[in-house]
Amino acid sequence: MIPAVLFFYSCSSGSSTQTTTDSSKVQAAAPVYDQSLPKGKVTDSILCKNKAGGYFSLYLPAGYTIERPFPCLYFFDAHARGAMPLNAYKELAEKYGFVLIGSDMSKNGLSWTSNNEVIKTMMEDTRSRINIDPKRTYTAGFSGGSRIASSVAIFNGGVAGVIGCAAGFPRMEQGLRNKFDYFGMAGDYDFNLIEMVQLDEALGQNGFAHQFLSFSGKHGWASAGDFETGMLWIQVNAMKENLQPRNDTLINALKNDYDLRIKASLKQEEWITAHELLQGMVSLLDGLTDITGNKKQLADLVAGEGYKIAISVRGQLQEQEINLQQDLARDFTTQDEGWWNKKIAELGAKAHNSKTPQESKMYQRLLNYLGLVGYMSCSHAIGTSDLANAATYLKIFKMADPENPDCSYLSADYFMKKGDTKQALIALGEATGKGYSEVATIVSDPAFISLHNDPVFIDILGKVKANSNLGK
Repeated sequence: MIPAVLFFYSCSSGSSTQTTTDSSKVQAAAPVYDQSLPKGKVTDSILCKNKAGGYFSLYLPAGYTIERPFPCLYFFDAHARGAMPLNAYKELAEKYGFVLIGSDMSKNGLSWTSNNEVIKTMMEDTRSRINIDPKRTYTAGFSGGSRIASSVAIFNGGVAGVIGCAAGFPRMEQGLRNKFDYFGMAGDYDFNLIEMVQLDEALGQNGFAHQFLSFSGKHGWASAGDFETGMLWIQVNAMKENLQPRNDTLINALKNDYDLRIKASLKQEEWITAHELLQGMVSLLDGLTDITGNKKQLADLVAGEGYKIAISVRGQLQEQEINLQQDLARDFTTQDEGWWNKKIAELGAKAHNSKTPQESKMYQRLLNYLGLVGYMSCSHAIGTSDLANAATYLKIFKMADPENPDCSYLSADYFMKKGDTKQALIALGEATGKGYSEVATIVSDPAFISLHNDPVFIDILGKVKANSNLGK
């Protein structure tokens, strides 16, 4: 969770300020941009020229030219799948004229120091080869990659805005040094939903341009439609901050997007969601277009009993959910399979039979959170060769989240530690059947090096690659 209050050392803008030199100084040579990079297609695993071993994925819109700077979104996936978000959002890059760059190196499990080293290498390399607008450089990420996207803005600066999906800021020992626009998103079944809501509230208390958008889904990247709202939002903010020219088409598109979402929320009596949208809309669009009607909507909503009751209920459910998460994390390694079989059934029944949608979603988020605890517990037990506990944890993980490919993948790791190659290959086959797509992970995993020439493993690897290509 994040602190209730965020402190700043300074409130610098997203783009760094350059010192002006007098005409007697030698002018720096104009950059020579790379004209060989392909346009209109996602290119994976491009090698950084300035440091061996650094890779990134790239999407240049068809209209890209080295003659003028383009806005750029740097993407950070939790598992270093740089091409995945680029394939998902490439049509938006074409529509709005953005360069998309995805890190193939930064990922969960690495320290910030290690991640930042490859990030700086990638950003220096791409800025030297692509005409990127330094005032309109943005970051975006999913889960642990969302924390990385925020970290780049917080610690490195030079970022105008962040689109954070399914996780908020990193843990910080000190206050924020840089200020930036922040658009947060999370699925309404995401175990990190409360964190994202609390972050949005804290940003508002500290003068950030901010918006939170909840969407229908679990812990994952947002759909292209939801991500488009974030792209419209950062562009309209850039207009207010004089970083890009006014564009009435984009302003109207964002207003229409807000109006449709607000209408749907009010129809479903999702008062808090409607309030988040109306408040963000009024804050951003006031002075850019006529929002007189929306201001009245907001005032009426705040004065209504439905909103007041919803806020009270949400506070109670948030406290309950946090406490139950702590209980599940504590119990995971101390209770046996029989206990967990009953507990998981109980959570499922409550998710199905709850009297309100808010409570039902809370219990579904708790089941999803149990999947996260299962992944972390299994990974640690297998990594430390605690195979007795790993066997139990894998069974509980599978009960909690039976369709999660990571459970099958970790089972394969477990069987390799036990010396059971046959069962390991079966488990890997199950993982691919459930959509496992992390090619770099399976290829580099020390557990499977001895299988690289095995025909069954080669076939499985082909299926993993096919999974990774879905949506391209």
